Amino acid sequence: MDEEASPRRRRKRSSRIDASVWLEAALQQLADGGIDQVRIEPLAAQLGITKGAFYKRYANRDELLAAMLDYWFEESTASVIATYADVDEPPPERLERILLTPFRRPDFRERARMEMAIRLWAHHDSRAAETMRRVDAQRLRYMEKVLRGNGFEANDAASRAFLIYAYILAEGTMSDAPRDGLRDRCRALLRSPQPD
Repeated sequence: MDEEASPRRRRKRSSRIDASVWLEAALQQLADGGIDQVRIEPLAAQLGITKGAFYKRYANRDELLAAMLDYWFEESTASVIATYADVDEPPPERLERILLTPFRRPDFRERARMEMAIRLWAHHDSRAAETMRRVDAQRLRYMEKVLRGNGFEANDAASRAFLIYAYILAEGTMSDAPRDGLRDRCRALLRSPQPD
């Protein structure tokens, strides 16, 4: 009797997997093979649960895809900016925190793979494209605000925010090969005032 009850309890418990676990696994599928690889059956199998457990959480694949995009916006942008904004620090340190973003998160490269996959998806899906527009706009707005706090004029702050953002995105996609201090020089250039 105990042997029969135990698997049922395990199955019941595993059907209550947190939404973030579903969404992280789906994002991993996306990064590994593109949007066509995000499928219910392989996802459920990967998580060790039944397809029925999926349908208890999401009505269909389309609902999962929408949840993935909402989750990505929140996890990769809104919550990161909120965390940065909650830190009480002088403006130069806040700018340095942004410049070091690629090196602070141990899974940065994996997150960059996921973001690149969403960006590729956005080329043929209006919902994904809208999410990435929101992500880019919010990140750039925040960087501009930090740069303005560091004394940069509006136009210069907007230009530098774009360059910093491009730098961070590139760091996520480039190899880990040493660059003889190039990263340090790039960060110094991006944070330094404009020459007269």
